[in-house]
Amino acid sequence: MKHVLSGIPGLDEVLGEGFSRPSTVLIAGIMGTGKTTFSMQSLFNAAREDEVCMYITALTEPIAMINNFMSRFNFYNISLMGSGNVKYVPLDPDQIKKGSSAIIQEIERNIETIKPDRIVIDPVNVLTSWMDEGEKREFYYNLFTKMKGWNSLVLITGELSGDKIWRDEISYIVDGVIYLSNERLRDKRVRYLEVLKMRGQKYLSGKHSFTITDDGLEIYPSLRPDIKGQLGSEHSTTGIKGLDKMTNGGFIRGSNVLVSGGSGTGKTMISLQFIVEGAKMGEPGIFVSFEEDPVLLRNNAGSLGWDLEKLEKEGLLRILYSSAHQLELNKTALEIKSLVEEVDAKRVVIDGINNLKAALLDDLSLNEYVFNLSRYFSSRNIIALFTNETSELMGSSSITSNGTSVVMDCIILLRYVEIESEMKKAISVLKMRGSNHDKEIRELVIDKKGVEVKLPFTEYSGLMSGNPVKTPSQAFVEAFKK
Repeated sequence: MKHVLSGIPGLDEVLGEGFSRPSTVLIAGIMGTGKTTFSMQSLFNAAREDEVCMYITALTEPIAMINNFMSRFNFYNISLMGSGNVKYVPLDPDQIKKGSSAIIQEIERNIETIKPDRIVIDPVNVLTSWMDEGEKREFYYNLFTKMKGWNSLVLITGELSGDKIWRDEISYIVDGVIYLSNERLRDKRVRYLEVLKMRGQKYLSGKHSFTITDDGLEIYPSLRPDIKGQLGSEHSTTGIKGLDKMTNGGFIRGSNVLVSGGSGTGKTMISLQFIVEGAKMGEPGIFVSFEEDPVLLRNNAGSLGWDLEKLEKEGLLRILYSSAHQLELNKTALEIKSLVEEVDAKRVVIDGINNLKAALLDDLSLNEYVFNLSRYFSSRNIIALFTNETSELMGSSSITSNGTSVVMDCIILLRYVEIESEMKKAISVLKMRGSNHDKEIRELVIDKKGVEVKLPFTEYSGLMSGNPVKTPSQAFVEAFKK
């Protein structure tokens, strides 16, 4: 048994080592999920690598119709069909009606002549649509028993829904099952691939999103980071005067930091200053934005004297932007991973994790997504700063509305407070693993010089609630001044 490439970008990473040969793999899903495109893409890309391939179809469509449909894809090369490495074998309806033995004999006759390395049977349902359950079971058993002697990779497409696939006999007989789906997510649909079974292979479980473009299917494997190690003790400056003091010397290498607060409290500015400070020290950074596009981000940074475009040209900064409605999260995670490894990033900002909800089914998925990202960053000893917007402007009833704070090593909370009829920004460090930190609530100021943390609001209590009052001692002193 040997392993061969699937011919589909991203799928080999999901499978671990590609497909095993010989083996039989069912590509299942309802209509329109991409089963035929999947099998054709695998077949033609294998043919380009000098594999002899055979496409068996029980559909009555002539080859001209198949050419018209498949010619939109770049992988499809009609010169490989017939005279090339791809042999087209249509099964005649009259041949199918003669029974299961006749079908198997016809398939075997072609296999003995062509001697293919890779075979597609598309779709298998048509071959069995006239059979009762007993006949179908016997046909599958005989067909797959014969397949084991072909020394080929056999991809079989089947029109099966998610609830039926577990009950269908074919799922038990084949060596592998890949399920394709096209699920509705709010106002759009998202395609997913899931490996339900693959004998003898250690594959990535769970759903992996994919798209179908002119190049065919492209799979975006879910990020599976290494186990997170222990936090070190090395602190690195935040670049923000006063915040280093609050964090006992800056953020710890390999830590994940959550900056949470209402709109306009300074989350993005803190993130930018953190990234710019790293670049000044020669530490490459990645800024991932789900809110502000790169042009607006560069303009906002320029108003504070930070030339992001210059840092980009110097290879010290990469900006990745995707609007919430266009997000494809697995793809974005892979793009982040690629950029991190391309520039050997030491600092990463994920700005606006609250926007990820629009691209996920539930908060549990968001927790898992942020958890996997944070583990990946930690495994590379990167300081990662995540920002989250809360609905509360003054005070805060929760750090986030999705529970992602539990995976963070450090939590910084921003809020507005009203002091003597004036709105001020406040900052506090709620949590910092592996290090002591300042417990006071301090004033945060953003001006033309950037972000700065000022003195604590020592004269007031109740700042966390958004309703500050004079401390008893201060009230006593002021009472005697009157």
